[in-house]
This record gives sequence, structure tokens and C-alpha cells, in this order.
Amino acid sequence: MVEEVAIIAGTGDLPLKVAGEVREKGHPIVAIAILGMTNPAIERVAQQTFWMKLGHLQKAISLLKSRGVKRLVMAGKIEKSVLMRPWKIGLDRRALRMIWSLKDWRDDTVLKGIAAEFQMDGIVVDEITAWAAKLMAPRGVLTRRKPNQREWKDIEFGRDMAREMGRLDVGQTVIIRNRAVIAVEAIEGTDRAIRRVADLDISDAVVVKMAKPHQDMRFDVPGIGPSTIDSMVAARARVLAVEAGKTMIADYEGAVEQADRAKISIVGILAEGPPEDG
Repeated sequence: MVEEVAIIAGTGDLPLKVAGEVREKGHPIVAIAILGMTNPAIERVAQQTFWMKLGHLQKAISLLKSRGVKRLVMAGKIEKSVLMRPWKIGLDRRALRMIWSLKDWRDDTVLKGIAAEFQMDGIVVDEITAWAAKLMAPRGVLTRRKPNQREWKDIEFGRDMAREMGRLDVGQTVIIRNRAVIAVEAIEGTDRAIRRVADLDISDAVVVKMAKPHQDMRFDVPGIGPSTIDSMVAARARVLAVEAGKTMIADYEGAVEQADRAKISIVGILAEGPPEDG
């Protein structure tokens, strides 16, 4: 019998793309969809979809155990601001107990706490990259437009800043202009951080998004897509640099096509070494 794989589906199209790759590998999909967050189109990809509130931890675990599911993938963003309003997400007793046992509310701490609860009941949370290799950004310039010399310098500077922000678990994205930090992603997420630059009336910025130095690839993997390009157009930003092999592009063709139309560069870079060698 083919093993079922569960997907906890956050916002955006990424869960749909991951589900598509899981199906290509021949596994039936059980989707845990979050009310008010998950794209309803997940029902067309998964064999079965179960809708529940974000805080229904015991319900999700019991459901998967009853089906004999042993493997779980977390895909799609859960807005950090939602976690700061726990009274709105219907926390059950198990979720409350887990939350109160945490040493802090950083992203990694919360997500590792959730993963530990599933694992206590024999459900392993897989690294998302094992199921979505086709979605990972390749190395090199992905668009027709290439960064200019000034932008390559901003990319290299921004890479160091982004990795430091990741080490501190502040965010994964920084926005740079002339080797100065214009904005840093925090709880608002990448797209809103980019759009803040529009308010500053600073054009031709470089956006750099990197995995944390010790990124847990089971969850919170850096991701971009067409909405990221929309935000860059609004901010009149010119370059988007992401970490190759560790950043997911939810709609590769759509994002690249959109960037080409807007004359924006998308570049996959490594964590170390000259970024332009790609």
C-alpha cells in the first residue's frame, strides 16, 4: 500500500505546488487546511482535505494518527502576526500546553514545538526540500536583465546583513541601496517589508533574501513568488537576490516572466563566495 503524506497548508500557492510534487511521486495526500488562510484550491490537489483552526493541534494529530499517516510536510506561510493573537486561532488544550512550555515565541521555537508534538505521536515532519526539489531556486541570473556593478556590490553587502538578521531570528530579508540598509523584514513578512520602501521614495533598491545560517528546512523555508515581484514593482526595486538551493519559488515561470516585464533581475546566489560567479 502506498504511504499517505500529510500537508499542513499555509497561505499562498506554495502548498499547491508541493502537493503536486508529492502526487508526482505517487503518494496520496491528506491536507490539513487552515480556516481563513489556506487556498481552497488545495481540495483539487489532495485526496482528502480537512479544514480546522490553526490552534487545533490535538485534532490534527488525532486525525492523522487515525489514518496511519507517518509523514508530514509543512508548506506555505503562517503569518507571524497571527501567532501574536492566540485568542483568535482557537488554541486547544494541547496547543496551549505546548505554547506555555516554550522559552520564547521566536519562529523557530514555535515551529519546533509544533513539530515535536507531532513526533511524540509518531508523525515525522519532513524537510520540505525532500518533496519539492523542483521548486528550489537555482544558482545564477534567472531573468533577462542582469544586475549592474553597483547592484552586485549591494547584493554582497545585503547577503551579509540578511544572514545576520537570520542568525538573530529577526527576518530573512533586507532591502539595500548603495550598501546601506533601507529596510529589514520583521513580523510583517517579506512583501510588506519591500512595500515600506515605496513610502521612503527610494528607487532602484536591491532585495536580498537568505536562509538563516542554521535554517531548519522542515519549515519556514524562504520563499518568493509573483506577489514578491508585485511588491518590488510598487517599491520600484530593481534586483531580487535569493539563496540558491534554499529558497522556494512557488511559481517559477510566472515570477520570472513578471520580473522580465518589469525589467527586474532575479538572482540565485550562494551563502559565501563572490555572488556574481553564478
